[in-house]
Amino acid sequence: MAAIAIAIGNSPVLAETADETPVVEQLLDIMRSKGDISGEQHDELLSKARDERAALIATKPAPKAEASGPQISTHYDGLRVASQDGKFKFRVGGRIQADANVFDQDKTRLGDGMELRRARLKAQGSLYNDFAYKLEVNFDPDGKAAITDGWISYKGFKPLGLPLVLTAGHQKVPFSQQSMTSSNWQVFQERSMQDSFIDNPATGRRRLGLVGRSYGDNWLLSVGFFGEGVDYPGRQDENFGTAGRLLFYPLIEDRKFIALGGAVYYRDWRRNVTRDLTDADQKGDLKFAARPEAHIAGSKLIDTGELFSLDDLLMYNLQATGVFGSFHAQAEYTGSRVGRKGDTDLNFGGWYIQAGYFLTGEQRNYDRRSGKYRRIAPKSVVGEGGFGAWEIAARYSEMDLTSKNIEGGKERNVTLGLNWWLNRSLMLRLNYVYANPHPGSSQLPENRGRGVNQRINILEGRAQVVF
Repeated sequence: MAAIAIAIGNSPVLAETADETPVVEQLLDIMRSKGDISGEQHDELLSKARDERAALIATKPAPKAEASGPQISTHYDGLRVASQDGKFKFRVGGRIQADANVFDQDKTRLGDGMELRRARLKAQGSLYNDFAYKLEVNFDPDGKAAITDGWISYKGFKPLGLPLVLTAGHQKVPFSQQSMTSSNWQVFQERSMQDSFIDNPATGRRRLGLVGRSYGDNWLLSVGFFGEGVDYPGRQDENFGTAGRLLFYPLIEDRKFIALGGAVYYRDWRRNVTRDLTDADQKGDLKFAARPEAHIAGSKLIDTGELFSLDDLLMYNLQATGVFGSFHAQAEYTGSRVGRKGDTDLNFGGWYIQAGYFLTGEQRNYDRRSGKYRRIAPKSVVGEGGFGAWEIAARYSEMDLTSKNIEGGKERNVTLGLNWWLNRSLMLRLNYVYANPHPGSSQLPENRGRGVNQRINILEGRAQVVF
């Protein structure tokens, strides 16, 4: 009797054997057959066991139906769709950046105005966990659409136990810190002047190619081989280039971080068809020129002019950046050696140093596996009772486009910035830029008017949404 009570009290009335007869009923049958209980006791206990079994079944919650179909959700970074097993993921997002520039002009007319600086849509995702892809299209103010990113990657290789990510397609050339970091998360409205070395139709911030990337806790290495961009199909033999970027992280602590490193980018022009210099429609192989860190400016105040008969190009970059709580700093130098057929090499360079501070206690978010700064995460959100993240920043930059018989001019700029990150998607920005271009010493007719000595004050503003 004690055994039966214990069995019922611990709910084995629900336990069943292969013949679907509850264990308690089997025990009662055995005890009756041995004479341990009478038939009347058997019937009474059996009735009680069945009543308790029915009560337990009635109160037992129904099993939850397994979810089926894709999981769909919306976040600050776009619309997400994922399969039940997580092997397939897809996200749609984009950005809108609306800018305004006002110039206190000196000798060169620059032109106040507004523009839709960037309007992009992107689709990206993953397949079978190890494959990833991205397609992003930018819509220019004139209505044309151009591919910015279009690539597929695989991360399943682990040589020597190290991760190796291979990416093929139209993508960024691994070069400078400010070039690799998205325009969404830059500290200032425009990258510094030295960015024009890589953001150049001839060299290319983005190119068609293959990049291998590996990383550890304290380092990152990216190496790539590139043809030309998507805008240069079949007009002539392509020139090819290779680039590499190496970073070390000597300090990784809570709210403290330092990255030191450099990059090189080599491009060979010897495969290009010799151009007919008598044809007025022909352009040179390369030229370097920079606006005064204001994109709406109608003129580039320093400019090498067209450079012909190129042999090769070697660009090199030193970079350092760090985060110390709410304070952050960054500096880079980029040099460019231009080899010319039958003539002396040319050497140009530029550098900047910048710093910023979050008045509201946030910090910049650095991704060590890609060597880029990522999205700002305000501690409080406008729209949910908060006031967002407020950031102040300052930058000094120089660029020298004077070398040998090329007098493209020199320029020094100072930029002050105020950023209001309302939430993870919305940002408002105000920049002041003081630009001081001045000429070199060349009096060659083809170089006159470049680098005119003048002083320009610029007020810039941006409204940005990233989704």
